[in-house]
Amino acid sequence: MKKTSKLTLKRLLLANPWGLALPVLVGTIASLSGIALLGVSGWFITGAGLATAIGANLVFNYLTPGAIVRGLSIFRTAGRYGEQVSSHNHLLGLLKTLRLWVWDQRVAKDAANLYEQTRGDLLQRLVSDLDQVMRWPLVVFLPWIYAFFSYFAVGIFAYFLSPDLMLPMAIAALLHIIVVPYVCGQFSSHQVHIGQILGVHRRSRFVSLFSALITLTIRGHWKDYAKRLGQLDERQRLTEIRIQNTVSTGRFFVYMVTILLIAISMYLMSDMDPSTGRLVLLEGIQGTWVVGFVLCLLALNELMLPLVQSFVAQGQSQVGLRRLNQLHHVSGAHSDTLFHSDTTMQAGVTTMTFEHWRGYHASSGMGNTPLDLSIKSGDTLWIRGSSGSGKSTLLASIAGDCLSTGRAMINGDACEPYDNALYQKQLSYLPQHPYIFQQSIAANLRMGCPEANEAELWSVLEAVSLADWVESLPGKLETLLSSQGRNLSGGQRKRLALARLLLRKAPVLLLDEPFDGLDKATIEVLCQSLQNDYKPEILVLVSHIESRIGDSARVVML
Repeated sequence: MKKTSKLTLKRLLLANPWGLALPVLVGTIASLSGIALLGVSGWFITGAGLATAIGANLVFNYLTPGAIVRGLSIFRTAGRYGEQVSSHNHLLGLLKTLRLWVWDQRVAKDAANLYEQTRGDLLQRLVSDLDQVMRWPLVVFLPWIYAFFSYFAVGIFAYFLSPDLMLPMAIAALLHIIVVPYVCGQFSSHQVHIGQILGVHRRSRFVSLFSALITLTIRGHWKDYAKRLGQLDERQRLTEIRIQNTVSTGRFFVYMVTILLIAISMYLMSDMDPSTGRLVLLEGIQGTWVVGFVLCLLALNELMLPLVQSFVAQGQSQVGLRRLNQLHHVSGAHSDTLFHSDTTMQAGVTTMTFEHWRGYHASSGMGNTPLDLSIKSGDTLWIRGSSGSGKSTLLASIAGDCLSTGRAMINGDACEPYDNALYQKQLSYLPQHPYIFQQSIAANLRMGCPEANEAELWSVLEAVSLADWVESLPGKLETLLSSQGRNLSGGQRKRLALARLLLRKAPVLLLDEPFDGLDKATIEVLCQSLQNDYKPEILVLVSHIESRIGDSARVVML
């Protein structure tokens, strides 16, 4: 499936057609074996009983029917196990396809909107949506295939028993396979969608409850919040009741269609005996075969029951598919103001001019007040201001990490910083919450410079005052870090990310609160490094902490 395609159930179904063919084949064999097993065993038991009743048990062939029954039971059991194994193997392949598709959408997402895919509630919803979509072949598609082939096989049996049975069989198949499930789906599909939405909303409300429980209790709003949660639970309960009522009604109609089919079939296969006034089977129709046929219809009924409930899985899959497609990204052309070649910055960045420049976040539109900035090689710029004035957003917009308005001139040429790979190669940006990867310390550092040797790694660790700490670790540079650096303190995490940036030796260095959480001695070491061995051409920092760098920097107040 193409990474640029939107998800559809059809595309997912055909993503691995040969992988789906095996569970369809095995499941169909198992279903037909189950129906035949009940029909043949019914015929066998009835025939054996009649043979005993008329005294022909000594010549009755018990071995052949018994072997057939035994063979069918083996086929049914093995087929069910084979269907489970092959269908779940197909689902694992489908899961891989879905995960790769979600990842493709994430990679293609604009950097300004990437945060939307990292929120915990969204990630949890993605897991739920993937689970619902994965169930569709197993719960919706395969039961329909089994039902169709089973009706076809029993229809052939009915034709050889009596051609008159074909019309009621066709009508019953239409009602069982199409009409009853469709009507149930029409009545309750809306409730299924509401139930899915309520489930997500209810889960998010409960999660937010734990983080705000103390505040709600102190301020006396706990009872109001609990009341709203109770109302949400009641709405979901009523929705589930309506869905289950529809399922029960549909199952009732399936049973009624089966009973009517049996009654009509018996009527068509019999006639009134004038001498006795009783119904007798038509000439050429054996009673044992009739018993087998009726048992086949009862077995067929069991295969029709899952179809009634399939509309629930169908609705859930559609909701999951719709929400997954909200991640769909269609690649478009970049702005015409992007650099078309790297000739503008062959000699590095010497001047940066921002006119009426304002950075802002796509989600809220909040950012800094528009301002004019002019920075040249050798400058150190210190952005200061009160909390919430937009310092971090301004720095992120200069880094091309968020959206912006205004005009940017780099080395005298117009440039669009946002999502501009050529521009971003010229700078290193340290956000307030840098990312540490679940790899070794050396691997994390070499993301800044893959060719860095061990001596360069120790040197940059010394520059950020981490060398002694790394030296004390049992694995030293090969020490494996936890996901997002959870086994590091906030200061260690930030300094390790800074060391990674210093290895790049980019001409422009943008630092957001680099000294936060550090003691005076460590701040002094960082300042020494940034003013000597690892001094960039242009340094722009946001900080609320006084430092030697800040003392010699040009200050911009927001």
